[in-house]
Amino acid sequence: MNKKISIIIPVYNTEKYIERCIKSVLKQTYENIEIICVDDGSTDKSGIILDRLGNQDNRLIVIHKTNEGVTEARNAALEHASGEYIGFVDSDDYIDENMYEELVRVIEKNDVDIAACSYYIACDTNVSEVVNCKPVPEGIQKIEDFLIYIYERDVYRGVAGYLWTRLFKSSLIKNGEGNLLVPFKKEFLGADDIVFIADINMRCKTIRYIDKPLYYYYQRDGSIVHDERKQLNELFWIKAYEYIIDRYSNAGERVLDIVKRMYVFRCGKLMEYAIQVDELEKAAVLRKKIKRYLDVYVRTNIDTFDRVKWIVDIIVQSEKLAH
Repeated sequence: MNKKISIIIPVYNTEKYIERCIKSVLKQTYENIEIICVDDGSTDKSGIILDRLGNQDNRLIVIHKTNEGVTEARNAALEHASGEYIGFVDSDDYIDENMYEELVRVIEKNDVDIAACSYYIACDTNVSEVVNCKPVPEGIQKIEDFLIYIYERDVYRGVAGYLWTRLFKSSLIKNGEGNLLVPFKKEFLGADDIVFIADINMRCKTIRYIDKPLYYYYQRDGSIVHDERKQLNELFWIKAYEYIIDRYSNAGERVLDIVKRMYVFRCGKLMEYAIQVDELEKAAVLRKKIKRYLDVYVRTNIDTFDRVKWIVDIIVQSEKLAH
């Protein structure tokens, strides 16, 4: 229980939140940590705040670089990481003081490649625990069995495929010479984290999940996750799930069906928005993508009439507008 953890925090214009984030990490009961903050060319006071906090605690390493996006910020931090374990925190979020102590204990007691926990959703006025609709089996899981819980997100919301609820053995990500085995891929923009998780899953053998919220996922307006216009222009979520479907080609029909169901759902939500803003060409592109796996979506939602009706209604509406 004394191996070093490298905690990676990419930072871009989050001066309102970054001090809360950093202090929650510095307060960890597990003390053998290095916190690698990459200031990705912030134009606000984020970099100044990081330097001040870094002068107060030498476990905080601050890297300033020109703005290239969160993907390159994470890769830059990974290159500097020297810990036996690697964790990720977003700069507007914060964590429970016991988070990394508990996750290290899970890895070392069970000799698994990844430990994962649940999380809270936080905003300025409320904090609520994310609850799974069905229990996740306790104990060590083979990764091929655990993929269902990651991608069936409407049922296992507390599991999800998030970077920040996980602690990884660094050997999954870097080799003994410090070279990156699994870098973040810039072409997936705001969905590079779920692609990274998929790549890591293909290198992982075992995982253990504890159904205990230890991370606070802060919801704020203006983040890339909530920018529908950018998602529509770039289709980065859609491209990411196409990559994941290909990556899991040998993962078994049940896993692929669940991932394809999520893919169709993502396409459907984006097509709703495309129709709303009169982007009919983009709606046509998304309609074609939906039809590729529409049979899977219907089959995997056969007991949920509203979901099937929703996707069919969107397709019909899109086709009517196209004519």
